[in-house]
Amino acid sequence: MTTCVVCVGNALRGDDAAGLEVLRLLEGTLPEDVLAVACEGEPVTLLSLWEDCETAIVVDATQSGAEPGTVRRLPAHEDPLPNELRRTSTHLLGVAEAVELARALGKLPARTIVYGIEGGRWETGAELTPEVAEAAGVVAASIRREVGAVA
Repeated sequence: MTTCVVCVGNALRGDDAAGLEVLRLLEGTLPEDVLAVACEGEPVTLLSLWEDCETAIVVDATQSGAEPGTVRRLPAHEDPLPNELRRTSTHLLGVAEAVELARALGKLPARTIVYGIEGGRWETGAELTPEVAEAAGVVAASIRREVGAVA
């Protein structure tokens, strides 16, 4: 496997499900050699999910203070992730920390892209806000382009 798409989220916490919505939108549209998986537990499992991948694309909701629905595309293989994305996760260890741990251990894929979708509603039982749902569609389309999908 050379490319994996890992969509992080919690389906029970409003906009924290942004990554899972991207995964739903990608279903059936990616080339067969692209693995697309959900990560609903701790993001530190990213290290095992992308273990055999040359390219990893990670999608997660962020809480950086930007407007809900704001999308950030960050080439994590080039530079450390911005500080404002650290400790903004609903998980014990967030995606930014998992990426930096992988970098320190020499386990970061050669090409690692992180998409952050800024959330606004995190309550248990809440649904995605319209801004985040729209942003999920934008990110899914961008990922399709990145991996050479036809759809």
